[in-house]
Amino acid sequence: MSYPSPGPAGSPQPAAGSAYSPGGPYPQPNVLGSHPVPGQRRNQGILIGIVIAVIFAIAGLVIFSIVARSTGAGGFTWGLVFAFVPVIPVIALYLWLDRYEPEPTKYILFALCWGAFIATLVALFINTKVSMLLEETGSGGFRSAVFVAPPVEEFAKGAVILLLALIRRKEFDGIIDGLVYAGMVGVGFAFTENILYYGRIFSELSEEAGNDAGLRGVFVLFFLRGFLSPFAHPLFTSFTAIGIGIAVRHRSTAVRFLAPIVGYLTAVLAHGLWNAVASWANGTGFIMAYLFLMVPIFIGMVVFALVMRSREGKMIASRLYDYVRFGWLVAQDVPLIATLRGRKALRQNAKRYGAEAEAAAKAFQQNATDLAYLRDKIVRQVIGPDALKTEKRLLDELRARRPSVPFPPMPAFAQAGPQFQGVPGPGGPGVGPGIGPGPGVGPGVGAGGPGAGAGAPGPGGSPPPQDGYPPAQPGYPSGQPTGQPGYPASQPDYPPGPPGQPGPPGGYGPYPPPQ
Repeated sequence: MSYPSPGPAGSPQPAAGSAYSPGGPYPQPNVLGSHPVPGQRRNQGILIGIVIAVIFAIAGLVIFSIVARSTGAGGFTWGLVFAFVPVIPVIALYLWLDRYEPEPTKYILFALCWGAFIATLVALFINTKVSMLLEETGSGGFRSAVFVAPPVEEFAKGAVILLLALIRRKEFDGIIDGLVYAGMVGVGFAFTENILYYGRIFSELSEEAGNDAGLRGVFVLFFLRGFLSPFAHPLFTSFTAIGIGIAVRHRSTAVRFLAPIVGYLTAVLAHGLWNAVASWANGTGFIMAYLFLMVPIFIGMVVFALVMRSREGKMIASRLYDYVRFGWLVAQDVPLIATLRGRKALRQNAKRYGAEAEAAAKAFQQNATDLAYLRDKIVRQVIGPDALKTEKRLLDELRARRPSVPFPPMPAFAQAGPQFQGVPGPGGPGVGPGIGPGPGVGPGVGAGGPGAGAGAPGPGGSPPPQDGYPPAQPGYPSGQPTGQPGYPASQPDYPPGPPGQPGPPGGYGPYPPPQ
């Protein structure tokens, strides 16, 4: 910030008739505008990160000190070792699930630490108090384990998913994001809880029959908790995550309010059933309940997650083909973004050219994926009009990045993409979505929305070059909107759409439905 020069030395004299002259108006200070200070937002982020890290550190010290007093030094050590064993594989599986748009590492760590420190501390405090009121043992009883622990623990774990959905409402894209955060908070919670359980059984059996008996007891409990059911806490919290994921993708107020509640109640019910089986069933009954209750639920959740990820890829392809039709994206690029095989092929080919080329390929894929998710939110009308500026920025970045990406030879699966009139690709004419009226061959906006006709010509009449986007594409930002239906006239310098007959309001196009 610069300040005015103090002027020549000497006693300043007010100019005649100035604000400082006798009888003149009282001098008013200059009002500084809201000019951004360089690095201000980054410094705020660092400060917030430090505060969160301190809070987690304090909560971790408190919960670990409580667990250590309950288990003893030896029990705490062995509990820590055995509890850590399933953590890495379970985290790796959840990160493998989130391959299209990986969540930022800082939020992954936030959810993990929340589950390990905050959620466990809250649950331990409330469960202990309720156990005392119910006159049950300090390690918990049947009633508190079945009727108190599930609602308390699922609320403590699910709260962070709802918090992240609110904080990252523009980036929280749906069910897959919710499942990933549910996995992280569940793994963290199970880690701390397992230290307590393993440590207690080691301490109790060691006092009775020595350390060998304690280790044998830990091995048996590890087989039940760490090997047979390491996904128990992530699985229960996944129901809450599904409810939150459904809510963020719907405009209906009723759905946005009820879906998380239904998901939470389902999580509580599943958790309560599992605790009831573990508390009341004998050995044979526990095995039967595990095989016919826990395993089917787990398999069903795995299949559901894989189906959701497959639909995620199809959604990305569908939204990117919207931009292909308007000449802003090359059709052959879409499979390299929207399919896991294509993403891997692009990155492996780029890796042959060096680290910079590989980084450019990853950035290109991430840029296009962000654009597809944003486009989906615009079509669903679950995001505000400020998304238009973000969409234009992502399009410009995509154009700027593409020339620096070394693309592999065209694979066979990339030639199966839809073709568009005016933007042909390998394989001849296709049936890609257009914007004209008539029977649709592509999806409309929402259930029962207008179909995407096949009659409107796309921009240009020749294939775009493979080394970059065609220059001066019709329908790219021209400076003034054309007032097409569904286009917000108050948004200057936004793509007005291709020439030709405009589609119906809310139909496919580079403009969103009315907000």
